[in-house]
Amino acid sequence: MSVVFEAVLFDCDGVLVDSEVIATRALHRSLQDINITLSLDEVATTFTGQSFSQCVALIEAHRGSSLPENFMEDNRRYFRDMMEQELVAMPGIKEVLQSLTLPYALVTNSQARELDVKLKHTGLDTFFPPEHRFDTETLGVAKPNPEIYRRAAATLGFDIKRCLIVEDSFPGVSAGVHSGATVWCYRPHLTQEELDNFGVTCVFTDWVQFLPLLNQATW
Repeated sequence: MSVVFEAVLFDCDGVLVDSEVIATRALHRSLQDINITLSLDEVATTFTGQSFSQCVALIEAHRGSSLPENFMEDNRRYFRDMMEQELVAMPGIKEVLQSLTLPYALVTNSQARELDVKLKHTGLDTFFPPEHRFDTETLGVAKPNPEIYRRAAATLGFDIKRCLIVEDSFPGVSAGVHSGATVWCYRPHLTQEELDNFGVTCVFTDWVQFLPLLNQATW
């Protein structure tokens, strides 16, 4: 049976922009500053896809105390400096957005100002006007809470059950699946068992695959 999607909702980090490895390295450096010795892989496994407030809560629980006052500002500076030097859009995503005929928006755990920087730096800002950007700061909720996707869809006037969500992280996939939408994964950080448990059946690793898959699913 064909699926009629009303819209596509994209995650940002790791889906539209290649920022997660940068965020991981910046957080790894910040953790070293406060003598938390996790490896890069451990930082990626623990924090990828989480909102920054959730990351702070996890770090404070691990540390057993509040973070120093300069921790967040230093981390933002590390991340900003790395982004300015290294951040790029995912290969092929601009071509997809230029050709996509369905309405689309992005839904992210990023803060609003940080999201603006990412989109402008990668040249994706022209594809996502402000009214099609939904961030955790503006919506007041973060993945894995599915309400972030439900609120975004409702604001745009779409039935979440007829939206396609593209995600890559465990919190994002959890939010998408429990929102009632269909979820596809691009370069996911989940295991096959986790994908199976969520019922995700479409996984792709190159944006050139996306439009053919979408056409196949909707006809």
